[in-house]
Amino acid sequence: MEPTNVRIGRMDSRRPGVVATLPARHLRVSERLKRALLRTFAVTGIGLLVSNFALLIMPVPHLHLCSIPLVLILGPLVGAVTFRDSALLGASELPCPRCSVIVHVPAELPGWPARFNCIHCGIMVELNEAL
Repeated sequence: MEPTNVRIGRMDSRRPGVVATLPARHLRVSERLKRALLRTFAVTGIGLLVSNFALLIMPVPHLHLCSIPLVLILGPLVGAVTFRDSALLGASELPCPRCSVIVHVPAELPGWPARFNCIHCGIMVELNEAL
């Protein structure tokens, strides 16, 4: 992971954020495509298994007829959202923009923008790449 400058800010604030350095791994197009395909197949496969199991437990045809198209749409949608992630952030610690308490950035957090909640005050912290 290479160090990357990020701007720390609140989602609901128009104030300029604080600049910090975080470890980040920028993903190549092939890595992004691999992650997207794996997520697509995982979501679709698990959804189809749950749908078929639900049909065995509750033989309601409407449930089965609605869940299969839903899963077949949801899988590629999750894959498309995953493909948009261009970087993965490493675990680190940053000050919260509201309460100034140190919060932990989760490992493998997808970015830009990367978002997570402060565990102390509950606001949504947004990390953007600083140019």
